[in-house]
Amino acid sequence: MKTKILLLLFLCVYGNSISAQKELTETKKIASFGKIYGFLKYYHPEVAKGKFDWDKEFMKYLPQVLAATDKESLSILYLEWIESLGEVKECKKCDSDENYFDKNFDLSWTQDTVIFTNELSSKLKYIENNRNQRDNYYVSTESLGYVKVTNEPIYKDIAYPAKEYRLLGLLKYWNTIEYFYPYKYLTDQDWDAVLTEMIPKIQNVLNISEYQSTLKELVAKLDDSHAWINFGITPNTKSLPVKISNVENKAVISGFYNDSIAALNNLKLGDVILKINGSDIQSELEKKLKFISGSNKNDKINKAYNYLFIGTKDTLTLTVKRDGDILDLTTNRYNFGVFNYLKNKKKLKSKAISETIGYINMASSFERKDIETIFKSFKNKKAIIIDLRHYPQLIHWMFTRHLTSDKTEFFKAYRPSIHYPGKFIFKKSLKTIGNKNAYKGKVIILVSNESLSRSEFTAMAFQTADNAITVGNQTAGADGENKVIEYMGGYKTAFTGTGILYPDGTETQRKGVKIDIEIKPTINGLRQGRDEVLEKAIEIANE
Repeated sequence: MKTKILLLLFLCVYGNSISAQKELTETKKIASFGKIYGFLKYYHPEVAKGKFDWDKEFMKYLPQVLAATDKESLSILYLEWIESLGEVKECKKCDSDENYFDKNFDLSWTQDTVIFTNELSSKLKYIENNRNQRDNYYVSTESLGYVKVTNEPIYKDIAYPAKEYRLLGLLKYWNTIEYFYPYKYLTDQDWDAVLTEMIPKIQNVLNISEYQSTLKELVAKLDDSHAWINFGITPNTKSLPVKISNVENKAVISGFYNDSIAALNNLKLGDVILKINGSDIQSELEKKLKFISGSNKNDKINKAYNYLFIGTKDTLTLTVKRDGDILDLTTNRYNFGVFNYLKNKKKLKSKAISETIGYINMASSFERKDIETIFKSFKNKKAIIIDLRHYPQLIHWMFTRHLTSDKTEFFKAYRPSIHYPGKFIFKKSLKTIGNKNAYKGKVIILVSNESLSRSEFTAMAFQTADNAITVGNQTAGADGENKVIEYMGGYKTAFTGTGILYPDGTETQRKGVKIDIEIKPTINGLRQGRDEVLEKAIEIANE
């Protein structure tokens, strides 16, 4: 009798377990629908022609997807939908020997036996193997191979859409990243997990403020310093006259946008900020971080500080630690243009630090004749320091012809494949211009957390110099073309659109460029007005 009772209990528990396994939650159903919606959009030859109003298809099938009770009914719905789209003919071009970069590629979800029947999985695999090879109505490539999203309704006047349109916007964005973001494989959170996390969040927002905050959180999941989302009209924000950076894990005044205005507000280099308007700075930082896009932790923290200290109000109260004293300062904020910062930092093109050391400021504007003059004047110096701690012009080739003896490949690039979405194609890489009369002394390249994108790409080019040494600290880790696309509601968003690697395959995304000698600013060094990165470069030059 006891055995029979135990058997009945086992069967009951087992039966409930099987039932729970078969049950499809609303989030799972929407996630599966979103994946199939994007897959068909980019893979099905008839959909790719633009024959269907794809947004209307979403609205038509969403209620039916939500009404499905199990994988059988859901799979039948998807099969009927696919059948209605037209015939998929066998593709003779699809068996390609292309050398793809495929670390981002993952269509394993099409074979998920928990969600789909074998018949549906087979159908999806067939479409993959016989995918669209012509132009795609929804995505194309520009002249340099950059991906371009096309023919997407913007819904410009719907800043806060209804729930079903919020889901549509999310799923469109998710699929764009799924198939065309070159660094998806490097994100901290699995992109599938992002989808299941964000679906209920997008559904449950109560107002436009919550909605926009959720979109910021979504974009931040890319872990990309190029990534942002803009909601259109922005308030006229004002800034402090100082830079605030993460130094020794503290919020520290690390530089001036305008030193005279900073002095008027009693703000000094090396001041450690403890509170902002009476609130603990670290607590405020933690609240902000999940909404901040950045390739690495340091970059996210520095961006978060930037957002914390700008605002629409004219004044701000800071509690700072200075030389052991705690001070409460009421500081003014200004329109950024008042500082003339960008103009001032470009003034200096080059200078002689000493009889044996030259210095080039890459933040400046150069013409070919400037570069020729600089290298002619520096030809007898034993070292040239090239400062890439700010954003340069796209003129690396003008400089490398003076720095490298041989033509040298300095990067590998990969860009999205339109004909096999999710896979990426390697593009022919540029080489430096070889010059047997290139400079023979030390080339010391300065980088920092402010070295972003083109600064990083230029550093990679300069690292091919015959005697190059890179000094500084982790760069922003966002290397490659910045791709801007529309997001539903008239919003704009961006991400890195091209993958960049060193020739040996080393990633620069998230990591930053290779550094030979790491030097970070210190609080004491800032208080003394020292540029510790430049000091180290001068020390190396004099060795």
